[in-house]
Amino acid sequence: MGRKIILLFLTLVLGAHLMPGTASGLDYPTREIELISGYPPGSSTDHVARLAAKFAEKYVGKPIIVVNKPGGGGSRGFASLAASKPDGYTIGIVSQSAVLQPYLMKGVTFHYKKSFKIISQVCFTAEGVYVKKGGPWDRPFKEIVNQAKEKPNTIRAGVGGTWTASDVVRAILEDETGAKFIRVPHPAGGQELIPAVLGGHLQFAIGEGSHWAPLYEAGKFNVLAISTERRDPRFPKIPTLKEMGYDIAMAVTFWVGAPAGTPDAIINFLAEAFRKGVAEEGYREGSDKAGNNAVWSGPAESMKTMERYDEMFQKLVKRHDLKPE
Repeated sequence: MGRKIILLFLTLVLGAHLMPGTASGLDYPTREIELISGYPPGSSTDHVARLAAKFAEKYVGKPIIVVNKPGGGGSRGFASLAASKPDGYTIGIVSQSAVLQPYLMKGVTFHYKKSFKIISQVCFTAEGVYVKKGGPWDRPFKEIVNQAKEKPNTIRAGVGGTWTASDVVRAILEDETGAKFIRVPHPAGGQELIPAVLGGHLQFAIGEGSHWAPLYEAGKFNVLAISTERRDPRFPKIPTLKEMGYDIAMAVTFWVGAPAGTPDAIINFLAEAFRKGVAEEGYREGSDKAGNNAVWSGPAESMKTMERYDEMFQKLVKRHDLKPE
């Protein structure tokens, strides 16, 4: 009888450690988790944050609350995440802007390797060059580029903040072609860019698929080109910049990260929760509707992707002698 009681006790103890909603060997989580979005409510990054939180929190076992900390093209959010206590109760959306900004922005206090532990990738999207459908700038993009070469600084190009992914695409495009656009940063991203394009205040904008996909499908925008290596199977008529002869191939990638020093057990627990959330059909449908591609990768693979971006950005900075602004 004593042996049976001991076995039963061990079974209950081991079972408790493996129950959903707890990190193995840790009393975690015991309260809600904050997820920082470095852009305002309604922005594309905010949409990613809220969708990922919604589908992961049931596997976490506690609410995941999105906290918006906009400013500096996402840098305020990244800095806040980096400075947070590494206890698993503050996480945040991290994009390749967190890799690039230390090279190009003064006063940056974070570094993607030293300041963060990446939990997982949750989606990616293409940067697209979009215009008002049927408007005066709804024409082949090469014509716009050629005009910007012949008459530099006469065409207003909207981007989602200084040295965000869309601004990088704009910079590479200018360097590749010799064109010069009037760079018009909009820190709130699509929330500002969309009405500016529709109202004729911008000739075109460069932005994430979550900006333009719904309005492209509704017939209000035309997308002249996208930045990914290959055409998006959801939008097969949109050519890539690479097809046009421009050496640009970059997707906007969204990860969930935590402050450096967060225990690996917590990172792995959260990575599994986000993996399950991303795998749900509702998450994929929500991502697709917003113009994003639902894709998950774990901590190690995600860091390798960030390192590839870092190599690309270092070459960009060196080749064009870019300095922090």
